[in-house]
Amino acid sequence: MTDAQPPTLRRKTQPVVAFAALTQASLARIDTSLQDLLHRDEAEDLHQLRVAVRHARAVLWALGPALPRLERERWKRDLRTLARATSEVRDWDVFLAETVAPARKKAPDDPVLAAMADTAATRRNTARAAMLATLVSYRDGQLPVAQRDLAHLAHLAEKVAARSKAGRRDRLGPFARRRVRRGRKRLRALKRAARGGDPGAVHEQRIAGKRLRYTIEALAPVLPPRYARRLHRKLVRQQTRLGDFVDAMVARRLMRECLDVPELPDDVPPPPPGTS
Repeated sequence: MTDAQPPTLRRKTQPVVAFAALTQASLARIDTSLQDLLHRDEAEDLHQLRVAVRHARAVLWALGPALPRLERERWKRDLRTLARATSEVRDWDVFLAETVAPARKKAPDDPVLAAMADTAATRRNTARAAMLATLVSYRDGQLPVAQRDLAHLAHLAEKVAARSKAGRRDRLGPFARRRVRRGRKRLRALKRAARGGDPGAVHEQRIAGKRLRYTIEALAPVLPPRYARRLHRKLVRQQTRLGDFVDAMVARRLMRECLDVPELPDDVPPPPPGTS
């Protein structure tokens, strides 16, 4: 599979048809990243895979209500598995590149830093071996199923239309606006919950912000342009700020793991099931 061009969306398009077109593009990017990851060890390849998975999960969140429940739940489960498989390796990559490497550059002869670097690299490589096993299983198992799902889009659309009048009359434009409004409402609630600085709440806010950002990017052609651009800029700024905050806490957790020091209450735990 080669990289797909961004699909052309129309406001009158059925949401299930838009889901198939957008997800086909995401699967192309996922497939390309999988091939790269399985043939070389580059942190950027893993980052690109995670971005492609986030896009696919955002599209599923935005347009999933238009899909039959069984298909929606299978997509959700498979993409969640793929996202979770990559989280630990990405955390170690960022820790090694942004915390350990700068520290060793300033103190290249420090034995504690050298030992921590060795421990981090070992744990990262162990995590990568487990990740690759999961990715191979996805490539050979779930990915062909996903591709067959999209190939039978007409059948899925008929099932949706047959189940309710809303399925026949709904169109992508109003559907997308409703989902963005829902995402904003959810993000506001999470922002209020995170005001006290609880790491778990901040993490949830960050994930919801990413999801809404990628939803807007995917559905931009059918959203009001000025509204979408303004909200997207706001989300990017917020994501950068929260990313720095969470990355610092994750780095502290990983440093404690390397040094075998007990966790503190405000350390960020590993991502819970279903996040990335």
